[in-house]
Amino acid sequence: MLLKTEHYINKLMDIIGIIAGILLILLVLIISYNVIGRYAFSNSSIKLEELAWHFYSGVFLLGIPYALRTGSHVRVDIIFEKLSERKRSLIDIVGTLFFLLPMSILIVYYGWDFMAQSYSYGEHSDSVMGLIKQFLTSGIGEKSQDPGGLLNRFIIKGLIPLSFLFLVLSGISFLINRVNVFIHFSE
Repeated sequence: MLLKTEHYINKLMDIIGIIAGILLILLVLIISYNVIGRYAFSNSSIKLEELAWHFYSGVFLLGIPYALRTGSHVRVDIIFEKLSERKRSLIDIVGTLFFLLPMSILIVYYGWDFMAQSYSYGEHSDSVMGLIKQFLTSGIGEKSQDPGGLLNRFIIKGLIPLSFLFLVLSGISFLINRVNVFIHFSE
C-alpha cells in the first residue's frame, strides 16, 4: 500500500519536473526574444520581462519537489557518504519529519494567505462571465505596478503554496522510501 502511494507520488513529481523543464525552455525563449528585441530593434516589453520572472519562479518552485524526488537536492556529502545506508536513511527520516515536512506545511499555510490577499485586492465581478471578462481584460486582484505589466499576480503567488504542497507530497514519498530502506537494510 505505502509503496504504491510512493509510486503514484513519484509519477506526479515526474510530471511536475516535465512542467518545470517546459517552463525553463519557455523562459529561455522569452529572454532571447526580449534581448533581441531590445538590442536589435530598440523594442522591449515589460510584460515579457515580468513573464520571464514568473517563469523563473515556476522553474525554481516546481523544481524543488522534483529535485527531492530525483535525489538531486543539496546535502553534505562529505559526512553523509561515509555512513552506512541504514544510518543515512535514519538521518533522512529525522530530517524529513522534523524539518522538511513541518516547514513545508508552514509555507503552504502562510503562502495560501499570501495568495488570497493578492487575489482580494481590487474589484471583483459578481457573475461568472463578468469574472472571466475581468480576468482577461483588467485583471483580478493585485496587478503589476509597472505600466504595461502583467495582471492577475495572485496566480504566480499561488504557485508558492502549490509548490510546497507538492514538496510535502514528495517528502512523504521520500519518507516512505527511506523508512523502507531503514527497515530492510542491515548494517
